[in-house]
Amino acid sequence: MMTPDNPFPLSGYHGPEYFCDRKQETDAIIRNITNGVNTTLLSLRRMGKTGLLFHVMETLVRQKKAQCIYLDAYTTQDLRAFTNALASAALKTFPEKKPFGKILLEWIKAMRPVISFDPVTGSPEIELDFKQPEQFEHTLSGLFAMLEKQDKRVVVIIDEFQQISNFPEKNMEARLRSLIQHLKQTRFIFCGSDQHLLSDMFNNVKRPFFASTQTIRLNPIPDPIYAAFIESKFQKAKRKIDSGAIDFILKFSRTHTFYTQSLCNRLYADGIKHIKQETVAITALRLLSEQEPVFFQYRSLLTMQQWNLLRAIAIEDTVQKPHSKHFIMKHQLESASNVQRSLDALIKKEMVYKEQTEDGVFYRVYDCFLSRWLSKMR
Repeated sequence: MMTPDNPFPLSGYHGPEYFCDRKQETDAIIRNITNGVNTTLLSLRRMGKTGLLFHVMETLVRQKKAQCIYLDAYTTQDLRAFTNALASAALKTFPEKKPFGKILLEWIKAMRPVISFDPVTGSPEIELDFKQPEQFEHTLSGLFAMLEKQDKRVVVIIDEFQQISNFPEKNMEARLRSLIQHLKQTRFIFCGSDQHLLSDMFNNVKRPFFASTQTIRLNPIPDPIYAAFIESKFQKAKRKIDSGAIDFILKFSRTHTFYTQSLCNRLYADGIKHIKQETVAITALRLLSEQEPVFFQYRSLLTMQQWNLLRAIAIEDTVQKPHSKHFIMKHQLESASNVQRSLDALIKKEMVYKEQTEDGVFYRVYDCFLSRWLSKMR
């Protein structure tokens, strides 16, 4: 694994040294796997979900507790694409040079697939071409049966799992549930960024996957832990960062992993030896300025009512009662019914998210940097 030049990488997993905390979540997922429990991982986008999944995979393999198959279902549009992607992911985990990999490849070859290789990673890519969906379902059943015969536990991680609800095949959730519910050696982690849809898939009594997993929700990393991580990385590079500067970073980014990493990445890249609070403030404003073309593009995609509501929520940072007379009058919005229509549209477009907490429901602009930029607009 290549060591990154910047200790605050914005994509990919670069090993435990560049991964901040998540010990509680990692332990909970591994405990589920060890005890035969499947897991649903819920997370906002850019909260570090994929990084956590790869950290769990690295930990399981290093501790020799399991082999892990990772599948990103986001780009799969139907059962055919899903089956091909899972078969390709399995061959990546079990390459031909391994005994089981050879058996797996021979089994797949018997179905006369088109096998190509990714030009970047060199990983095999499988393309099966059956005429009937039932043939792909049978292939999935056979693949899971083969994994069950392994002498070591196998963990199948399906990222953006909610995508299967968009497949054209009927009863896709029920069909997949029937394939995996009796597996004993193979454990599953289902995850995705559409919290509402994924949560409904596993918590709605009317849906096939109801009560079939334990749900883990990925929240922001606690401020003291992230602060210590940030300070240690700058110290290792023989740079000083004031505590006030770190506090500003965490508050400005809401300790939302991607935005925290983005600001730290830029501060590190600038090469400043002593980072003060005013340094961070200037850098943060520069980051917002660089993204203005994207932010203005958002404006062209929204109605004036939606844009005004979006800005009002950004100014407040969090809003619990967007329909209240006080909120509507303060931000010169229209009627409560118009606010509701605009709010529904913004949530559907994933511009605003709705969060249920112990203190009630609140609404927030999804993109932290967009929110900060909107709140500073005049």
